[in-house]
Amino acid sequence: MWQSGEEDRKSKWQGFCHNVYFQVVFFLSAAFLEFAILELYFGISIFDYKADVIIKNVLIFAGVNLFLAGLFHSVRLPLMISVVFFTIVGIANYFVVSFRGYGIVFMDFYAVKTAAEVAGGYSYDVGWNFIAALFCDIALFGACFLLPKRKHAYRHAKYMLISVLGMAASVLFFFWIDSDTVFFKDVSGLTWDHNIGMKDYGYVLYFTSNAGKATVSEPAGYSVKKADEILSRYESAKKENNSNAVSGRKNKEELPNLIMIMNESFSDLSVLGEIKTDQKVMPFYNSLKKNVIKGFAESSVYGGYTANSEFEFLTGCTKAFLPGNPYLQYIEDYIPSLITNLKEQGYQEAVAMHPYYPSGYNRNRVYPLLGFDRFLSLEDFGEGTPVRDYVGDMENYLKIEDLFEEKEPGSRLCLFNVTMQNHNPYDNVNYVFENPVHITNFSADMTANQYLSLMKMSDDALEELISYFDGVEEPVMVVLFGDHQPHLKDSFYKTVTGSLPDVFSQEQVMKKHLVPFMIWANYDIGEQEIERISLNYLPALALKTAGLKMSNFDCYLSALQEKLPSVSTSGYYDKEGALHEYSEHGTEYQELLEEYEIVQYNYLFDRENRLERHFSVSDG
Repeated sequence: MWQSGEEDRKSKWQGFCHNVYFQVVFFLSAAFLEFAILELYFGISIFDYKADVIIKNVLIFAGVNLFLAGLFHSVRLPLMISVVFFTIVGIANYFVVSFRGYGIVFMDFYAVKTAAEVAGGYSYDVGWNFIAALFCDIALFGACFLLPKRKHAYRHAKYMLISVLGMAASVLFFFWIDSDTVFFKDVSGLTWDHNIGMKDYGYVLYFTSNAGKATVSEPAGYSVKKADEILSRYESAKKENNSNAVSGRKNKEELPNLIMIMNESFSDLSVLGEIKTDQKVMPFYNSLKKNVIKGFAESSVYGGYTANSEFEFLTGCTKAFLPGNPYLQYIEDYIPSLITNLKEQGYQEAVAMHPYYPSGYNRNRVYPLLGFDRFLSLEDFGEGTPVRDYVGDMENYLKIEDLFEEKEPGSRLCLFNVTMQNHNPYDNVNYVFENPVHITNFSADMTANQYLSLMKMSDDALEELISYFDGVEEPVMVVLFGDHQPHLKDSFYKTVTGSLPDVFSQEQVMKKHLVPFMIWANYDIGEQEIERISLNYLPALALKTAGLKMSNFDCYLSALQEKLPSVSTSGYYDKEGALHEYSEHGTEYQELLEEYEIVQYNYLFDRENRLERHFSVSDG
């Protein structure tokens, strides 16, 4: 009797679990819970979102699960697969956020190898939200066992039809949101801070929206004729500049040795707010007053994506019109660059140097396409003492001095160097600094102090480099700039700025993208302070300062800088110093930006019709 009652209850429970309404409710609940749990890995409560944001995120989860359900002709196995997949996504994002400040975005998939190479240098710990999210994922996975197995579903036409309809509905949904202007309204337009975008719109909604923006379309109004018309305006400026460059130089021996250095995470954090330290962090850099042009440059990236900054510098292009990572996505063949133009002027060999793995960001493939003849990477450095886990700036700069000493008599060194010393993370407890820096006006954690200690070492190394070249007879010009600011802990930014990064205004975000730059020479170039410039303008400024030939494109950029001194992914500044967003319409600057985008599209993407003569310094 007892056994019969137990079997009856079991039968009723199985019948309840087999009920289609139960499965539908479970299916929708699972999509909601997956969204909530994934956000928990970011330390966010979904109830902080607006209702429409919650609905859109849940619909994306449900769309993915519906396709899987149709594919497997069941609900149980697809939900299990989905839970496992989004658990992995959540765990990966948790650790990426911990060292970079924002989660995984679509462009990261182009740089998986590079990310893996540097990931081993980080130390990882877990917080309460990680443990809670992981526990919830395990519980949801276990709950999926309540759902019935679908046996022999492939034999029944009814189930096949339902599965096909479910998959079709899912595919149509994603096609619709990809082409619709409502679902992703204002989401993909927020390009200036991924961290804010993810926290405002939810991870999957923001990720999906930006994945749809990872390709470059022909800009409105584009034609080869229009690009030619724009750049042809600068023929006279090019002729005048190049005539002066030739008449002012008797032979190639009067070319300056050109040392271009993009220093990893080289920045002055005082642009964020008041930071007092027990010793000066950049005393030598700040002391340079003679024969130097200095100021702050706007970087299009923050905390990572180093190669995007060097792309802007070597090409004169801006990332403002480009999603993703150009080195990994767009450079597939020869492209005219700062380097090719320098070689046209008498620099016999162009050397690239980066004391890390050569395959990072495809540099070993891209550098030759940009005109470099030789690439020195980690294997070309000796067994020197590393700074933490990387080649230090001092060893790096001594290598530059060696290259100068080894060059052929009468030749001129043309070198582009990407350093590695200051790469994050900044939590190496085993490394002992000889001259550590400490913040004194507030209690700072180890990462901020370690970063500033590294910057002091960079300044010491810079003093060695400049002192060396100040003593040589040949003309030497050094161009140095940071690639981006470091990512530090939210508590640091809260103390210095009064706000957490996820609620920064655009003005505050712009401050996180400022890096110092300088153009120094061991001969007279005059002195100048530049309040703000973006990295895409630096090559034209360097050419002009060095008295070298410029292309029509260089002259165009030089003229554009006077009207729009800074153009980066985060926004642009006009000549009056006012900050603008790209979403603004009807401004007097809109036409300037549209022309820049047209010129850049011809340069990067319309390879068959590229107007080579406009991007070359030659007169032909």
